[in-house]
This record gives sequence, structure tokens and C-alpha cells, in this order.
Amino acid sequence: MATLRYRTKIEFGVTAAIFLIAGFFLILALDINPDSDEAIGPRFVPMFIAVTMLVLGVLISVLALMNNDQRSTGVEASGDLIPAEAYDEDDFGFRDANVRRVFAVIACGAAYIALFFAFGYLVSTLLSMILIMLAFGNRRPVPLIIYPVVGTVVYQYIFMGLMGLHDPAGEMIDFTAISSLISGN
Repeated sequence: MATLRYRTKIEFGVTAAIFLIAGFFLILALDINPDSDEAIGPRFVPMFIAVTMLVLGVLISVLALMNNDQRSTGVEASGDLIPAEAYDEDDFGFRDANVRRVFAVIACGAAYIALFFAFGYLVSTLLSMILIMLAFGNRRPVPLIIYPVVGTVVYQYIFMGLMGLHDPAGEMIDFTAISSLISGN
């Protein structure tokens, strides 16, 4: 097999990250009790997401291997192929990425998980939306307050009210009384 291009190695790294996340989802989904009177039980959506992520991860790797030896990298707006020589391999990947922002987003995900166990869905979603907006540089106070509040209310209503998902109580403080008002349960 020919040597792997830098871009292919990056795509394999992305695949590995997807497999780790999908594996985590799969383990959590298998922990959900599948018993339900409904045609589609509570385990269906998390399992569907996990399996879809695994399939897409495999697809990324297959396409990366298929494109590893190609001499063209894409299609220009005019429809003509762009020769690989037009791109420097070092321009692809994370070299010029805003690594600080990447780690801030990862930290927001970790904070969301910790807040979820401590305070439940409503508060963790609200605070995490604020954190993610801060991570992307939004410092204006009105959008920083209004967007997360509106988004949290909409998500609470859709997931707990319309879809009827379980809204677990937080370990430290139970906000399910407030979330029940929003979701209509």
C-alpha cells in the first residue's frame, strides 16, 4: 500500500474520535431499559445515533483510503477538478486551527455532563449554551442571555413535552418542577 497522505491520516484520526464517541453512546444506549409499551422503545433513538455514527465513521475511512492516491482534491465552482498540487498538504488539518477554541468546546461538553448530573437537563442546557456562546466569542449581554433561555425552553418543550423523554432530577438541586411547567407534564 502506498504511504498515507497527511490528509488521510487526519481523516483516520477523525474516524477514531467518532468511534470513541459512538462507542460511548452505544454503551450508554445499551444501559437503557428497552421495555416499553410503545412500538419504538426508549433505546431506539440513542442506538440509532450510535450505529449511524459508526457507519459514518467507517464511510469516512473508506473514502479517505479511496482518495489517498487521487491526484485531484475536489471540484471548483466552475466544475473543473482542482489538481492536488494546488494544495499544500500542510494546509490541511489542525496546524492553523484555533486550538484554544477547540479545547474550550470540549470543556463545554465536559461541563454539560457535570452540570447534567448535578442540576438536570434544564439548568445544564442553559448554562452550557451560555458557555458555548462565550467560547465562540459572544460577549454581548442581551444575546448571551436571550438565546440560551429561548433555546433551553424550546429544547425542554420539544424533548420532554412533545417527545415525552425522561427529565431526570439533578443530584444537587432538583429543577424538575420548573422543567415540568415548560414541558407541560
